[in-house]
Amino acid sequence: MLVSVDDLATYMDIKFSNRQTRAASFVLAGLQSELESYLRRPVEVGSFVEDHVIPPDYASFPVSSHLYDVTLDTTGNPPGYVRPAVTVYMRNTPITSVDSIILSPSIGASVAANEGTEYIVHRYGVDLYRALPNDKVTVSYTGGLEGEAIPVFKLLILRAATREMQNMHDDVVGIKDLETRNVAPLVTGFTEQELQSVRRWRRVRIA
Repeated sequence: MLVSVDDLATYMDIKFSNRQTRAASFVLAGLQSELESYLRRPVEVGSFVEDHVIPPDYASFPVSSHLYDVTLDTTGNPPGYVRPAVTVYMRNTPITSVDSIILSPSIGASVAANEGTEYIVHRYGVDLYRALPNDKVTVSYTGGLEGEAIPVFKLLILRAATREMQNMHDDVVGIKDLETRNVAPLVTGFTEQELQSVRRWRRVRIA
């Protein structure tokens, strides 16, 4: 978790009871999940495994169609074909490292791809140079935002969690008093303004 219960207690300058501690852990987990849903990526670096399938229309093309001038060829040999790299986009970006890529063809044994010669890693995914249509690609990698290095993430979670805990406190006190308390409920979750402040880290969906 990016924000601990102790962090929240320090921020609110109070001491939680055992029940409040459990409630706070639920609130913090929910808020982090809500923030990650908005950003479309994790706010902490973690390990992930994803399966992708190479599109069936991924095909090679004649070299002469793009990169080859037939009039300059004096060998008499056909120009041949070339297969461009296929980009596989990962869901939990930015990618920190790729541990392995396994290619599983529809027919034949699975093979491990070699970095540098058969694939290249980018922050958003990998370019595969050894893949065929309908191959299953299993990528084991590490990725996600380094939330510890982005203080605004913690601040937003702390602010929202404080409102949630205050609402729960007011509800409990109202029940114990057996009367309605004239306390306006605070906003739960993140406000639109708070989400706008972290929009620059929001992942743009490519695939």
